Amino acid sequence: MATILVIDDDLDLQQMLKLMLQRGGHKVVTTGEGLDGLTKAKVIKPDLAIVDVMMPGMNGYQVVRKLREDPDTAGTAVLILTARAQPVDRETALAAQADDYMPKPFAPNELLAKVNELLANRSAAQGPAKRTVALLSLRGGVGVTSVAVNLALASQAKGHATCLVDLKPGPGHVALQLRLNVKNTWIDWATGGDTSIDGVVRHLLLHESGLAVLCAPIVPMNLPAADRVTTLMGLLHDKFARVVIDAPSLWTGVTAAAALAADTVWVIMAPEVGSLQSTVGLLRAMKAAKLPDERVELIANQIMPKPGLALPAIEKALGHGFLGKLPYDEAQPAAIGQGAPLMLHQADSPFAAAIKALA
Repeated sequence: MATILVIDDDLDLQQMLKLMLQRGGHKVVTTGEGLDGLTKAKVIKPDLAIVDVMMPGMNGYQVVRKLREDPDTAGTAVLILTARAQPVDRETALAAQADDYMPKPFAPNELLAKVNELLANRSAAQGPAKRTVALLSLRGGVGVTSVAVNLALASQAKGHATCLVDLKPGPGHVALQLRLNVKNTWIDWATGGDTSIDGVVRHLLLHESGLAVLCAPIVPMNLPAADRVTTLMGLLHDKFARVVIDAPSLWTGVTAAAALAADTVWVIMAPEVGSLQSTVGLLRAMKAAKLPDERVELIANQIMPKPGLALPAIEKALGHGFLGKLPYDEAQPAAIGQGAPLMLHQADSPFAAAIKALA
C-alpha cells in the first residue's frame, strides 16, 4: 500500500481518482490547492503525487519544482495531469522534474497502470522506505499488543529489519507473547548514561524470527522524560527499516512523544461502546497535540465472536474510515496464552492473513 497525494482543483476528478486508487489498495490524500498540497506533502511524505497543471494560484509545474526543492519530498514520484497532449507539454512536465505525465481524458485502468509503474520504479530506485508505526488505544483489552506483535513479525518475515518496542511503564506483555525472558528494558536505557544507538542495541533481545525487541519492565516503573522517547524513536528509525511501537494505554507525555515521532499512528479499537468512547477522546488528544490527521489510521479489531457495533456507523460517528479490519479468530486466545503468535504458527489463519495484508 502506497500513500498517494492528489492535487487537483476539479473536485469530481479528485473524487474519482481517490476511489479508483483506494480500490487499487492505496491510501489517498486529496487537496485542490497547490500550497495546501505542499503542506500536506511535507507531513505525509507521499510515495507519489498526482498533480494537475491548471490550478488557481500555484500551477502544477510550480508545485513539482517546490516538491523537488524540499529534502523531505524530493524523492516523491510525481505524475503530471494535463489537458494538453502535445510533445512540448511532455517536455515541459519533465523539465519541471516530474517523473511522467498523462493527458486528460484518460481511462482509469491506464492511470492505475501508470501509477503502479511509477511506484515500482521508485521502490526499485530507493529500496524500502523506513517506517515507524505506533499502535495505541486508551481502552485496555482491545488487542493492541497482539496486533503489534503479529505486525512486527509480518514485517520481519517480509525481509525488513524490524524492531518491536514495548513502551509500557510496566508490566508489558510483548515479551510474554513472544516467550522472551526480560533482561534489559527501554526504561533502563532511558535512565542510563549511554544515549547512543549502541546503548540501545545492548538493551535489545533477539527473537528466533530475527525480530529485535525492546522490552518493557515486568514491575511498573516511573516514566522518564518524554524527550528520551523522542531520542529513542530517532535512533531506532535510523537503525531499522521498520519500527513497531506498542504504546501505553494512557495519554502521557511519553505516549504523545511516540505518536509524534511515528510516521503513522494506528488507533486500535473494538466495535463496542467503551472503545468508541475512548477512541473519541484519543482522537481529540492527538489533535490537541497537533498530530496531523493524515498520519492517523483506525484499525478495527474484532476481539469477540459476536459482532458489535456496525463499522459503517462507527466510521460515520468518528468521521474517519478504517484502514483495516481484523476478524475474530478463535485460535487467538490460545496463541496469546502459549506465547505462539499466529503469524509464526498459524500463518494461514484469518487474523494472520489480515495482518499480512496490512504489513
